[in-house]
Amino acid sequence: MRGLRPIDDETPPAPAADEAGAASVNTMPSMRFVAAMVGVAVLWWAQSLLIPVVLAILASYALEPAVKWLASIHVRRAFGVPLLLVVLLASATLGIYALRGEAVAFTERLPGAAHSIAQAIRSRTPDTFRPVARVQQAASELEKATAVAPKPDGITQVRVEEPTFKLKNWLWQGSFSALETTSQAVAILCIVYALLVGGDLYKRKIVRMVGPSLANKRLTVEILAEIERQIERFLWARAWISAIVGVAIWLSFRMMQLEEPGVWGVLAALLFTVPLVGPSIVCIGAALAGFVQFDSFSMAAAAGGVALTITTLEAYLLTPLLMSRVGEMNAVAIFVSLMFWGWLWGVWGLLLAVPITAAIKAVCERVEGWGAMAELLKD
Repeated sequence: MRGLRPIDDETPPAPAADEAGAASVNTMPSMRFVAAMVGVAVLWWAQSLLIPVVLAILASYALEPAVKWLASIHVRRAFGVPLLLVVLLASATLGIYALRGEAVAFTERLPGAAHSIAQAIRSRTPDTFRPVARVQQAASELEKATAVAPKPDGITQVRVEEPTFKLKNWLWQGSFSALETTSQAVAILCIVYALLVGGDLYKRKIVRMVGPSLANKRLTVEILAEIERQIERFLWARAWISAIVGVAIWLSFRMMQLEEPGVWGVLAALLFTVPLVGPSIVCIGAALAGFVQFDSFSMAAAAGGVALTITTLEAYLLTPLLMSRVGEMNAVAIFVSLMFWGWLWGVWGLLLAVPITAAIKAVCERVEGWGAMAELLKD
């Protein structure tokens, strides 16, 4: 009949389109994996730039309530921000100056403490391990003897050993490290000043960057507000916890007559900002310090026990009380974030892991399609 075409001509090329769609769907996970790996590589490569920026952003979040309070008593940001930074720097300088004696004594005591611990371990090693030590000692003595033994032709073998410690090289490397640390601190201070003086300027820029859609602007504002709320509360709660723990360690070690209690209080306040890892270091370090000073296992157990008691009270009483209004994350998420950011950025990664993960959780809770990630991070 006229107007009809063969059946083969009427078959649409749908299978080809379906195969192309399936192929594109199959390549999506691999593309996301490649993008994630590229992002991790960029984070590692640019850590010298990103770490000061992240530290400055967190510091600006922590100091923003104080700037707002100054504004409420009619102190403008242009005057309030420099005043606040000067007060904080002066307080930190006075604190360092007050602890300078204990800090120097603590640093000078470390090599001797390490030697005392090693000697105590050797002296208390069971007899079953002592033959091995004797064999090693005999081998070292034999090596020394053969090193200076005369050869058959009458020529004495001489071995020239380079000094293991060169003060000039140490001072040169130390000066470069101090210069790098000072430059990074100045950069962080400048970024904090710019962020605090600017106020909501950079947030408004981010909102304008998302496009003309009103829904996207509203979502961006909600995400930024949630990140600011969670990070502010987390940082202030963490600061109070560290301060209370530092004072408790200082008073406890002072009553136990443990040397340099002020330095131990400052170290505890700093290390307790790293969950799980920091408290463990404080407990082990306290036990070792008690053993080195008093040469007694009972005093080592007492010092470690006091630190462990403060750690337990912090974990089960103080932290739940002060963190009750902060967006909590489960222990597995915290531990994994510590492992990842510590591997990526070292010590700074351990310090910044929890705030960064809290910001990621705040974003995942607001962005559609990322709810599964937010659920994994929730407590």
